[in-house]
Amino acid sequence: MRKKKLIICGVISLLIIIPLVFIKITVYPTPDLPEVQAQNPQREKINSTTFRYKNNWLRKNKFGNWESYIEGTAYERGIALGLLHKELIQSQETAFVGEIEKLLPSKVLRTIMQLGLGWFNRNLDKDIPEEYLQEIYGVSQSFSDDYSYVGPKFNRVLNYHAAHDIGHMVQNMNLVACTAVSQWDFESGKSEMVLGRNFDFHFGEEFAKDKIVLFVNPSVGYDFISVTWGGFSGVVSGMNEKGLTVTLNALPSEIPTKSSTPVSIIARDVIQYASTIEEAYAIISKYDVFVSESFTIVSALDQTSAVIEKTPEKTAIYYPQGNQLIVANHFQSDEYKNSPLNLDHIRDSESMPRFDRMKELTADDSIISVENTLRYIRDQRGINSKELGTGNPMAINQLLAHHAVIFEPVKGIAYISAAPFQENVFNAYDVSSIKTMADLDPIHSPEIDSLRLAQDTFFASRGFSDYQEYKILKADFNTDPEKKVSEKGFTERWIATNPSYYEPYLLLADFYFDQEDLETAKTYYELAQSKAIPYLEIKKRITENLAKIK
Repeated sequence: MRKKKLIICGVISLLIIIPLVFIKITVYPTPDLPEVQAQNPQREKINSTTFRYKNNWLRKNKFGNWESYIEGTAYERGIALGLLHKELIQSQETAFVGEIEKLLPSKVLRTIMQLGLGWFNRNLDKDIPEEYLQEIYGVSQSFSDDYSYVGPKFNRVLNYHAAHDIGHMVQNMNLVACTAVSQWDFESGKSEMVLGRNFDFHFGEEFAKDKIVLFVNPSVGYDFISVTWGGFSGVVSGMNEKGLTVTLNALPSEIPTKSSTPVSIIARDVIQYASTIEEAYAIISKYDVFVSESFTIVSALDQTSAVIEKTPEKTAIYYPQGNQLIVANHFQSDEYKNSPLNLDHIRDSESMPRFDRMKELTADDSIISVENTLRYIRDQRGINSKELGTGNPMAINQLLAHHAVIFEPVKGIAYISAAPFQENVFNAYDVSSIKTMADLDPIHSPEIDSLRLAQDTFFASRGFSDYQEYKILKADFNTDPEKKVSEKGFTERWIATNPSYYEPYLLLADFYFDQEDLETAKTYYELAQSKAIPYLEIKKRITENLAKIK
């Protein structure tokens, strides 16, 4: 069983991480570029965390988020992004390559995977619009030469944009579990509209550490804000100057046979060129995708919200009844809600418990506000306020979010979380002021201090420090379980850091089951069974192993 779990973990890791790095079977041609290009462009270093290139700049705020303003044509934006974000790009690639070589120490195996994934992504450049190819190519010029053995710079960064889709493709394996809620009220003279969302796409602590709040003033299209990371031109959470927002949530997917347009590039096209839900739908409809994805669209001009569900076969749209839209990781449109794939996913996963918990939370409130939305996306309880244990995927807040955002589309205010997760402060920014940021001295943050949202009280609590310890002890156990269970007091200390969570009991039960200590295994399986378990697969395995013990 341990070997089986290692194989499953290995396959999942390969599906997510390999496309990020080991792709070089296809060399993508250079996109069309401006005839006049900057020769050896250089940035100005203001201090160790503040840089400027022409009107573009990058700075780090006191809460750890990077803030960056970018303007111009596609290629100009790409050059500026690469120059300013160089260290962020290169440190992230170093982490990726190191993780790959740790997971796949065999050079032969890495080469085989390169060839297979190179074939899978062989037409990726043809599926991305020329504008974004130019931007991505400009960014790629600042990638490190240290990894030329992996592939050309442009190859590597193009394939990074498909990594998000690969991660969502394997969300059927419980790797992605995002939740969003939008509420609005335009009656009785009110103009309230708020969207809150958690981007629960976890790729390790290093990946989430250096998030970038990016302000974009393109030469064509609308200004927008996006939460991103070094080298990434796609959008996963964004709002533009017209008060239109787009956020991504994974949907259950079949395994594809080839790549198409990455969903983050489609979301980028929406945020830069759409002002209404109808325009967003038209943009999304024209693309092919290789995974199923929901695009949550909130529109100030339309005074409503919708979720556009995109699959490799078709595009569907769902408008909710009333003035509230909740999105988890299952289909809601008439076209897909009763499909066998969706019904299986609802039965087997934690998507519906998070959806129902959000309904429960919002039903208790009569006021639409940023403060209430913040409370929703930080909630760690289950239905009927059931204790789930810290970090349970059934919770809206699983304490693993890369970022969380709250958008007020009518007011044009974006609230962006500072690490870790959604526990720290949320910095507030005015999207309508993006054009003026060219003149901003990057020593000063564009944040609106008076609107900053405070830290979660849980962040400073014993519960949070216990959860940090829980993760450390779990990693220790997974490294050498036999050694750790024989260590005096280890098991009791580990469980005490998260006693309501099923996971430590399950991991201990599996260990003792493999060791054929069946009485101890039975004790821990029954303890795990008494907790809130998010996945049907795990419930079945516990039942089957208890039957074997009997």
